[in-house]
Amino acid sequence: MDNKEFKQLLDRYTKGLLDKQEMEHLEKWLDTMEDKTAFDNLSQEELSTAREDMFSRLQQRIGQPAKTVRMLRPSQKIAVAATIAVIIVAGYFWRKSVLDIVAPHRTTYAYSDKGHIRKQILSDGSIVWLKGKSKLTFPAVFNQKERPVTLEGEALFEVAKDAKRPFVVRCGSLTTGVLGTSFNIRKNEKGEVAISVLTGSVVVASKSTKEQIIKTNESIVYSEVHASVVNVHPSRTDIHGFIRGTEYDMAFNDARMIDVIQKIEKKFEVKINLEDTAIQKQLFTADMTDQSLEHTMEMISQALNLDITINDKTVLIRPKK
Repeated sequence: MDNKEFKQLLDRYTKGLLDKQEMEHLEKWLDTMEDKTAFDNLSQEELSTAREDMFSRLQQRIGQPAKTVRMLRPSQKIAVAATIAVIIVAGYFWRKSVLDIVAPHRTTYAYSDKGHIRKQILSDGSIVWLKGKSKLTFPAVFNQKERPVTLEGEALFEVAKDAKRPFVVRCGSLTTGVLGTSFNIRKNEKGEVAISVLTGSVVVASKSTKEQIIKTNESIVYSEVHASVVNVHPSRTDIHGFIRGTEYDMAFNDARMIDVIQKIEKKFEVKINLEDTAIQKQLFTADMTDQSLEHTMEMISQALNLDITINDKTVLIRPKK
C-alpha cells in the first residue's frame, strides 16, 4: 500500500463509505499511534525494524487481504514506512490529527452500543452523550454560519453558547435549533421523536408542523406517522433518567476541591494541575451544570480567589498573589 492508497482509504473513512467493522479496525490502529514518545529510546536498527513492522500492521489492521496489496520495491516500501514512522515520531500521526490533516472539513461519526453511553466533545466545546444503539453525524470542524448534526437514536446534548452560530439537530424529519442549552432527544422504532429541555429553550419544526418553542422542564413528542405534536411534562424521574450515566450534573455542596477537580477532568477531558496542593482541601459550593469549561473555571476562580490558566487541554490553578 502506497501513500495514495492510504489516503484513498482515509477518504472513504471520512465520507462514511467504510462499514462499521472497517471503521473500527482503522480507528483502533490509529489509536495505537497516540504515544509519540514510543520511539525516543530506540536504536537506529530498532527504529528501522519498527518502521517495517508499522507498515505491516497498517496493512493488517485495515483488514485488506494480502493478495490485493500492490507490492512495492524494497526501497519504496522502506520510504513509505519511514515516512509513516517519521510522522508518528513527530507526534502528528494521532487519530484526530491525521484525519484533520487529510480532511479538515470532513463529516465524521460517533457510535454508541446498546447498554452503553458514549461521550463526544464537538469542535465548539458542545458535549453529546450518545445512549443505547445510536449514531451522531457531525462536521469535524463547524463552519462560521451554523453547527449542524444528525442524530439516530438517543442523546443528551449540552450545547456551547454561540449567538452567531445556531446549533441544529436533525433527528428523523424533525429539526431542533438552539443557541446554547441542554436537552435530551430520543427517536424510537415507532417514528416518534421526544425532546425534553433541561435548560434554556429550543425551537423545533418539521415540514408538516409549524415551529414550536420548548422551554426548560418542557417536552414534546412528535409523531412522524401522524405529523402531530403532543406536549408533555417530564417528571423528576424522567430527568434523572436523561442524565444517568453522564457527567452532566455539576452541582456541588461543600465538596472538597479534589473531588470537584476530578469531575471537571472527566467531563471536559482535561488535565488540571495545582501549583499549591493545599487547594485540594478547600471546600466548594456551586451549581456549574450546563456551563462551559471556561465559565466553570471562572466560577471557581471567583469563589476561591484563585488564578486559573487554560491552555488547550491543560488547566493550571494557583493562588492569587
